[in-house]
Amino acid sequence: MEGWILIITGTAVGVMILANAIFRFLRVDWFGSEELTMFVAFWLYFVGAACASRDDTHISADMVSLFTSKPKVRATVNLIKTIIGLAICAVFTVWCFNYVAWQASMGAKSSVYKLPVIISTIPILFSFVMWTLYLIRDIVRNVKTIRSAGAAAKTEGGN
Repeated sequence: MEGWILIITGTAVGVMILANAIFRFLRVDWFGSEELTMFVAFWLYFVGAACASRDDTHISADMVSLFTSKPKVRATVNLIKTIIGLAICAVFTVWCFNYVAWQASMGAKSSVYKLPVIISTIPILFSFVMWTLYLIRDIVRNVKTIRSAGAAAKTEGGN
């Protein structure tokens, strides 16, 4: 589902920006085009962030692999990093939930098309919820890697 959201919103943002450029060239006023683009772009950016977390393709500065080739050490450092990330992400998820709830209670509308502003805040919450779930998944993976590396070390040491 996330992939389809990315395809649809990515295409929509591209088409909207192209249409806006053509309209400006033709001197046609499309009042509020930036507002519509922003609503769609929020979905594109934040669902994209969730997908990067899911696929572990987001930007990272992992230098542990330069210093050691031991799987247990790498997994332990990754576990620590992921636990810290989960704590931070959980805080942001709670903040996002409170923000979306506040937006819902305010009933805020966009200035031009009077669309509910919550449309552009829901993807932020969705992204952080998914990121939190993926970090939990990564913690489980790291623990399994540490256990299997420890078992492999015991087997090698016992021979």
